[in-house]
Amino acid sequence: MKINEVSKRTGLSISTIRFYEKQDLIPEKYFSRDSNNYRNYSEDIIDYLIMIKTVHSVGFSLGEIREIQKSNSNLVSTDTKIELLQKKIEEVKIQRENLDKTEAILKKMLENKLNSKIHIE
Repeated sequence: MKINEVSKRTGLSISTIRFYEKQDLIPEKYFSRDSNNYRNYSEDIIDYLIMIKTVHSVGFSLGEIREIQKSNSNLVSTDTKIELLQKKIEEVKIQRENLDKTEAILKKMLENKLNSKIHIE
């Protein structure tokens, strides 16, 4: 399939897909070249790009995603894979705690604002 179809099916822009290619995030197993030198993507790239989109949206950097990709090709040890995932879990926990604190502050501000309006009227 052509890049337009990949873009439509993944929700990623064409420029993002090309950027991922330039960053070596898309292994060659997901595409081949036509006689006119256009890339022809395999069906498997859809799930792969959705996985990249998902892990990027939850805070994995492109470098970390590249490490995950390498780990799938057995270039990275199991211990390194485990360490990377444990580190990311800890980062997510900290983000969750910070978001919970922010939510509590916003709720308190809203409560105070509403209470002050009630007293003024």
